[in-house]
Amino acid sequence: MGRAWPILILLGFCQFCASWGSLAIIAVQVEMRSGLGVSAEDVAALVWAFSFSLAVGALVAQVLIGHWERRAVLFVSLALLGCGGMALGFAQNWEQAMAARVAMALGAASVMPTASVIAASLVTEAQRPAAMSVVFGGLTTSLVVALPISSAVAEAAGWRAAWFVAGGAAFVAAFGVVFGVSGGVRGTRASFTAMLAVLADRATSMTIATTLLLICGGFITYAMIAFWLIEVGEAPRTALTTALLAAGIASVIGNAFSSHLVRLLGRDGTILGGLAFTAVCFLILWAAPHFYWLSYPAFIFFGVGWALCLAPLQARLMETAGARAQLALALNASAFFGGQGLGAAGGGAVYEAYGPVALPIASVAVLSLATLLFFISKQTNPPSKAKTT
Repeated sequence: MGRAWPILILLGFCQFCASWGSLAIIAVQVEMRSGLGVSAEDVAALVWAFSFSLAVGALVAQVLIGHWERRAVLFVSLALLGCGGMALGFAQNWEQAMAARVAMALGAASVMPTASVIAASLVTEAQRPAAMSVVFGGLTTSLVVALPISSAVAEAAGWRAAWFVAGGAAFVAAFGVVFGVSGGVRGTRASFTAMLAVLADRATSMTIATTLLLICGGFITYAMIAFWLIEVGEAPRTALTTALLAAGIASVIGNAFSSHLVRLLGRDGTILGGLAFTAVCFLILWAAPHFYWLSYPAFIFFGVGWALCLAPLQARLMETAGARAQLALALNASAFFGGQGLGAAGGGAVYEAYGPVALPIASVAVLSLATLLFFISKQTNPPSKAKTT
């Protein structure tokens, strides 16, 4: 890919910052609860508000500013993400924190699709898979690096400092875009009518719904994992950083081995295996939280199941959507973040009603529904589009 490498790495860093802004709250939620004087459910609301705002904002942005110059879209998006992060660091109450989170989400909404389109334009069609892997590597890297950084900064200097660091990273990426990405290239607007046409295909819509429930089920527990580790797992606060780092590394490993398992088990077999593995991990967290030699590895490795499912689900989606695959993938991305929002909201409600011990079994229930939907989507897949692998 020659000269494109530096720009691809920059675009990957943009993705890294967007994911960092989304997930860093998981690493600092305990400190934010005490610092703002709010409940765990209020902290969960800051998670799901970001996810819902991003899920909706990503689609609305395609309609309203899809025709803007792509470099301008990426710069403005990252600048808004950075401003929101700084504002969150200065927030004095829950209302100010919520406004800052929504601003961050609206900034992050256009980062992922715009960075991907720019990356695809830099290389030949044959090189696009490799280019996409570099850019989307920013997402998986954020799990390994960003969350432990936020956790460590919060532990050492407070939760506000963690948001200043995350916001500062977004500003660095924004200035990098100004000097590293060529201007003059404009995008095209999408339409809500076209989105509805994609969702009218039952196999496609059910596959998107499977993604939503997969992420929702995981996030019921993951969005509240700091409370579970400390209050149920009886882990010290210092263990959270290590646990998040280990879980991020496990997710990267799962993503790396996904293609190998597809060749071994087939696409649908890999999806079912990932769903089952994730559910078993949460079942262990619920049934044996104090058997640390079981429960801690279960938390660390549940992300492997997630990672095994996501790429094959996207491949299946491209098959069922046919010529509308690009728009279907955009809707799937919104389902991904919408699932985060639903999971965080559900996790906060479960925590307040039944305590943190009930979080994993709630995750299992939703993952079971995701598995059922996947079976239904297989049955409704048109024969002309079916694939046996």
